[in-house]
Amino acid sequence: MSEKLEKKRILLVEDSRLTAAMVADFLVKNGFEVEVVPTGEEVVQRIEKGMIPDLILMDIELAGEMDGIEAADIISKQQDVPIVFLTANTSKEIIEKIKRVKAYGFVLKDTDRIALLSTIDMAMRLHEASVYAAMFERLFETSVNELYIFNPESFRFVVVNRAATSNLGYSYRELEAMTIFDINPQLDTETLREIIKGLMHGKQERVVLNTVHRRKDGSLYYVEAYLQLFEYRRSKYCMMFAVDVTERKKVEDELDESRKQYVELAQEAPIGILKCDVEGNIVYINKKALEILGSPGVEETSSINFLTFPLLVEAGLSQKLKECMENNLSQTVEKSYTSKSGKNIWLRIHIKPLLNKDGMVKGAQIIMDDITEKKEMERQLYEMSITDPLTNAYNFRYFTKKLEEEILRAQRYGESFSLIMFDMDRFKSFNDSFGHQVGDLILKATVDMVKGRIRRTDTLARWGGEEFIILLPNTKLEDAVKLAEELRQKLMQLKVGNDDSVTASFGVVEYQEGDTPDSIVKRVDAMMYRAKNDGRNCVRY
Repeated sequence: MSEKLEKKRILLVEDSRLTAAMVADFLVKNGFEVEVVPTGEEVVQRIEKGMIPDLILMDIELAGEMDGIEAADIISKQQDVPIVFLTANTSKEIIEKIKRVKAYGFVLKDTDRIALLSTIDMAMRLHEASVYAAMFERLFETSVNELYIFNPESFRFVVVNRAATSNLGYSYRELEAMTIFDINPQLDTETLREIIKGLMHGKQERVVLNTVHRRKDGSLYYVEAYLQLFEYRRSKYCMMFAVDVTERKKVEDELDESRKQYVELAQEAPIGILKCDVEGNIVYINKKALEILGSPGVEETSSINFLTFPLLVEAGLSQKLKECMENNLSQTVEKSYTSKSGKNIWLRIHIKPLLNKDGMVKGAQIIMDDITEKKEMERQLYEMSITDPLTNAYNFRYFTKKLEEEILRAQRYGESFSLIMFDMDRFKSFNDSFGHQVGDLILKATVDMVKGRIRRTDTLARWGGEEFIILLPNTKLEDAVKLAEELRQKLMQLKVGNDDSVTASFGVVEYQEGDTPDSIVKRVDAMMYRAKNDGRNCVRY
């Protein structure tokens, strides 16, 4: 069974409560967490306070002094958060404003909900895969696809894209005053009305026309035009995508070049990339993946099966891959992996199922990154946060946490534990006579000696300057006293100078019902000071 994925968080900025409720409800039903704010000022404040959602879906026209574009401009200068505009205004001015801010596109309100999900999903994917952004931007800017939105009653254009104005030779303003018939001499009113009628009645979701367009200079070019309807604020609009098929060869050449660039980029990418079919057979692997997996070459690696290879099965990667392909589910996981050569590494792995033209899973793309250094750094930082830098014993904060846990365990299960606290005798005189460097060496040697005697389940911490405390789970008082006496005697074997032995005063107590961390520490501290008062170098309990 697949692991439960953390839901993506969307911050919806919309001042219309009705629109906000409808969009939020739809997004929640599709697996997102949604929070709604009504103004640009409020979303900026949220970001400034450290709230970082996975995506901001923002209306452009908002209540308050700040509109969505101004808010997006401020946010983009503070945090790298993908922003998608949800707008009812598709004017040239708005579109130009959107182009000037760092956003991931816009969606018309009340548009096809699948398009909304698609836009959100694409925005998140583009944000995650920003390393490929430049390549995709270049492909977009050189696209020959034309987009028109027109009124299905008057047939007048509402908005067109840059490719359309470039191919036709008309300006935006000129096209806004024209109808579909002004650029398409083969269409007539009756034919187009019948096509739109069929779309409205649901006979077809879209219609493909092989027709011609006429440029401003009168020249004609062949296009494949795709027509479909959508509803926006209770009004119907017709959307038409048109491809200039006379440039098809040019587009194919550009796509071939882009594929070559993609393959080259993938081969030299600093992350591991591989693909497998639905049976788990590897069909593509780049250089970094070979390096990460510890494989000598493509031929040997391609012969393994990702679902059955023992090392991958043992690491749990095969099961994750199987779950993703069976459920058509993308996942990102972190796993420890031991290569064939015995090298142990940590991997961050993103698994994305690949679909065929019928929408069925045909395999998966696996992107892996070696995060061993990151994991080691996290471990070292954690060790630094819980240990005393001089002696490498645990620090006060960590010991307090372990003591609280042990008290809860004793209360729940009736188990007993004991504490030993000891303080180095006349430690100041050692520092005064031999210097602080010698004093530090005494403390380190003391900790090494105690660590060599206590159990792995015991906890030794530096309580103060020359004071130490030991937590002994499942240990009765008499056993703790024996250990303290043994440590006292071992400590005397440490010599400073020619004659001086290192000694310490020990206090020992056992947990009593009703003890708190403060009360039991006070009791063991009192026992230790009793040892001090009784002449030092002894154990009191």
